Amino acid sequence: MPSCKTKKSVSVTPLNYSASSEAVSRVLNAQPHFITANASSLKMNFEMKNQKISSGGACKIYRDSVIQLSIQYFMGIEIAKLELMPEAVYLFDKMNTRYYYLAYEQLSDLTGVPLTYSDFQALVSNQFFTLGSAKDENFNKVTSGKDGKNEVLTYVTDNAVQKTFFDGANITKVEVIGTKNKFNFTADYGDFKQSGDVTAPKIINLTFKSGANNIKFNLNIEKVEFNKELKIILTNPLRYSKGDLKSFFENLTF
Repeated sequence: MPSCKTKKSVSVTPLNYSASSEAVSRVLNAQPHFITANASSLKMNFEMKNQKISSGGACKIYRDSVIQLSIQYFMGIEIAKLELMPEAVYLFDKMNTRYYYLAYEQLSDLTGVPLTYSDFQALVSNQFFTLGSAKDENFNKVTSGKDGKNEVLTYVTDNAVQKTFFDGANITKVEVIGTKNKFNFTADYGDFKQSGDVTAPKIINLTFKSGANNIKFNLNIEKVEFNKELKIILTNPLRYSKGDLKSFFENLTF
């Protein structure tokens, strides 16, 4: 199987971003800087329609390459695995030996909001981004303002308005409001702790809304290490039959 592996340790130096906005520069310098992240112990809560599911899990991130989320149920048995890569999202249902594939273009068409791998990586990494952009190409289009004690950085596209809330030390919230299908999502961050040289949130709450449909995904990170040796073995789709993603969520029962 394919895999990603780092050297035994990784030294990370915050980049000297050439952003025109001082507010953007402050956020970029304060955000977590890392190449690898290994959250070996997670508690997760998922809520959709009438479904409420709690599970354990683990998450590995190899920056700009892959995000792998292992969903574990009773006695640590892995029941599903989510793998986000720059070209697409894969969901592996181990209980039924099926996999589900979704390209970011499909996801963008479905929601009406431009979404890329970089956006999801930034959301789960507590990092600043401009929706649907490649790295810093649109940072000069960001405007800044105030909302109480928070600095608010706003980025506007033809399809959405994105707001990033910064309390002077950390990104505490990201809010995206779309214009199509009334789709919007919010990421809230809390309980910031230092691990090595990296300060990152232990709690990440994601909420996705489309019309009357809501999906809530809450992560409580119990143990995480940054910039350590990390090996990620990707799942082989050939060992699974391809399924319909919509039917998976409709029939989700553990």
